[in-house]
Amino acid sequence: MPDPDLANAPDSHTSRTPDSGPWAGNDELGHRLRAAVQNLLDSLPLLMEDLELNFSDALVGGGEVVCDLSELHPSWAPLIEADALRLVADTAGLRTPSLFSLATPRMIAAVDAQPPEVQQALVERVAERFADHDEHVPNPRSLGAVSRSPLQTAPATPITPTSPPASTPRPGEDSHRRSR
Repeated sequence: MPDPDLANAPDSHTSRTPDSGPWAGNDELGHRLRAAVQNLLDSLPLLMEDLELNFSDALVGGGEVVCDLSELHPSWAPLIEADALRLVADTAGLRTPSLFSLATPRMIAAVDAQPPEVQQALVERVAERFADHDEHVPNPRSLGAVSRSPLQTAPATPITPTSPPASTPRPGEDSHRRSR
């Protein structure tokens, strides 16, 4: 078996494809990275409870541990930790468009500010959702539609029988509009 430190290093030629970068086109490495994130998410609540750590303290070094267990090069550890943080922050409603958002310290502080049992429950929920995530690739037509759609800052609210159409004024709002 090849040395895991050399075979899976981000700068290793064995983890690169000519056109897609170090991991994007490598299914086996992608699955191992995803499994490492899942293992980290699964272990964080146990660490938090057993060692009485908050989220950020439990997260520190966790990427290195799961890299070792997954036979991944330790240089993947920061990315694994960043992805776990992003998943927890997204579930907590702290949306970020990037693993390397400038809001990362504020996101960590917001999660750490919660009571320990809330932090643990949040990480457990993330681990369950991540484990159940469907990895299907959308068809090319829907990718084309998304690429041409205007950027939406919030998900569209579906109209249901219990919610009025968007043009209906809210109760208490003035239903008359000013004309220019």
